[in-house]
Amino acid sequence: MSSAATTTFHSNADAATTAAAVQKVLADNKAKILGQAPDGTTIDFQTKKTLFNWELLGRAVTTPAELGSDVHLSLDVHHNRPPALMDGVKNKKAVEKLAGQIQAAID
Repeated sequence: MSSAATTTFHSNADAATTAAAVQKVLADNKAKILGQAPDGTTIDFQTKKTLFNWELLGRAVTTPAELGSDVHLSLDVHHNRPPALMDGVKNKKAVEKLAGQIQAAID
């Protein structure tokens, strides 16, 4: 069973505004930026380790779309961490929470 979790959502804001919201939410969550496109539309990041979770590796891709932009998020277990049985479920919950935070930051 894969531990990778993904989600995609639409924003009514343009790609630049949406990408800025993604960057703000990642900064607010103290995620470490591992790399990004010059325009900020693709960001590779690592989440912060918590009491109950190891770090996760993620990618946020913002693409222009009709009447706004689309955001595709993915999270997976860090390659240096041991896998666990519930990783897929926990990662799905984490990616959905992150998407909600980004959507709230755009509004």
